[in-house]
Amino acid sequence: MKHLSWIILFPLAVLLIVFSVTNRDAIAIDLWPFPLMIDVPLFAVVFAALLVGVLWGGVSAWLNGGKTRRTARLKSREAEMTASENRRLKDRIATLEADARAAETDRSRTATDATNNPRGLPPPADGA
Repeated sequence: MKHLSWIILFPLAVLLIVFSVTNRDAIAIDLWPFPLMIDVPLFAVVFAALLVGVLWGGVSAWLNGGKTRRTARLKSREAEMTASENRRLKDRIATLEADARAAETDRSRTATDATNNPRGLPPPADGA
């Protein structure tokens, strides 16, 4: 890609330099509402017009892309919120699974105790 830009920009630069050298003749620019007349080289007028056109096009493209940038920003925030919610729910699932395992362990202990003590009597005291 870097070489492609050099292949395009180098000949363009040479053409601009040749254009500038061949169009050094001064032209008179009359700034009509004001009593002012300026002598400027022709290449400067052409380059100024190109620069104004590029800037105008850039501003226009930037303004037209505002809706797309806003949509992308909103979608990015929505994706971040969804990812956060996903993490929160995964943590909640892990907590609930751990609680379920603990409850199952307690239930199996209770079932084992009930099997060893079918009448439900309290266990005997150690000293008795």
